[in-house]
Amino acid sequence: MKKKDSKFYSILNNKCPICHEGDVFSSNLLNIKNFDKMHENCSVCNHKYEIEPGFFIGAMYVSYGITVAISVATSVLAYLIYPNTLYYMYMVYIALAIIIFIPFTYRLSRLIWINMFSSRKSSSKKQ
Repeated sequence: MKKKDSKFYSILNNKCPICHEGDVFSSNLLNIKNFDKMHENCSVCNHKYEIEPGFFIGAMYVSYGITVAISVATSVLAYLIYPNTLYYMYMVYIALAIIIFIPFTYRLSRLIWINMFSSRKSSSKKQ
């Protein structure tokens, strides 16, 4: 299997989980106003991204896991850099990190979720 045909490639490069060519999100990650805009279908293979209504509600569980990881990493890093800081400052650091990483967490959780439930086999059965 080539790198380009892996789910990992699809997640990291914002590509369709079926053909690994079309983009899932329509704008750049750094475009704060439109970071959440998704295409409805793949521009290459026409795979529908939202498989059923409310499909991406499950991505909240993935987002929760990513947010916990960011929180733990932030608190460990803050402790290593400022070991004598007050406990409420950890909350400030964690809150800032979570706010800064919102676009990243949103996109990554949706890309992981769609890659968990989309495969070439299931796509070819529908067509």
